[in-house]
Amino acid sequence: MIEALFRWTFEIWYQAFIAFFVFFNLIYWLITLTGLALFKKIAKTKQLTKIETSLYQGQTKREIWQSICSIFVFSLQGILIQQGLVYDWFQISYAFNWWFLLQVLVLFLWNEIHFYCCHYLLHTKWMMRNIHRVHHHSIETTVFSTFSFHWAEAFLLGTVILFPLFVYPFQAAAILALPVMSLIINLLGHCNYDLFATHDPKHVLKFSYRHGMHHKKGRGNLGFLLPWLDTLCRTSI
Repeated sequence: MIEALFRWTFEIWYQAFIAFFVFFNLIYWLITLTGLALFKKIAKTKQLTKIETSLYQGQTKREIWQSICSIFVFSLQGILIQQGLVYDWFQISYAFNWWFLLQVLVLFLWNEIHFYCCHYLLHTKWMMRNIHRVHHHSIETTVFSTFSFHWAEAFLLGTVILFPLFVYPFQAAAILALPVMSLIINLLGHCNYDLFATHDPKHVLKFSYRHGMHHKKGRGNLGFLLPWLDTLCRTSI
């Protein structure tokens, strides 16, 4: 099934664009709306601590529009992958075995490194003023903030899957798992709830709080989920 979908997707460039656009819209709306419903339900039991509630006027509509624009950019990058397969720049494996779990772990760790490096670059003076400020317009984040980027930031973050494909033929299922896993973590990081209120801010599970503080301060806590790169590079706040 996955092999048939992949082969259709990467057969022609415009099919790659269509497939990516449908896929990213599907996971964005499914994960975002599911998360929104779950957070509201759990919050009613007072088992979640909300970080802040003051949103700017029209924030949700703006974030949704910017997220759709980001999905458009991700879809264009699907054409790059299609061309890479056509010209044999990289390969995709259609096997499915226990290596899938190891590959997902590798892609997770790579995603952490890639995001930190991109985020560090985005917080340089010019990039912050001209590009990353679009995302930071949301001082108090929502579940819709996950893809709310400037188009250039969306392209930069979307390159996360390109580099691994150049060095190894990852399984198709592992490749599909990367954006799903990334979006879920991104959602939790932007949900505006302190998911583990009793934990120390440096605890590995305290990532939603750390990213919430990143948006409030506009600096520091540049990591995605794990705190270790911030600790190593002294960018924790």
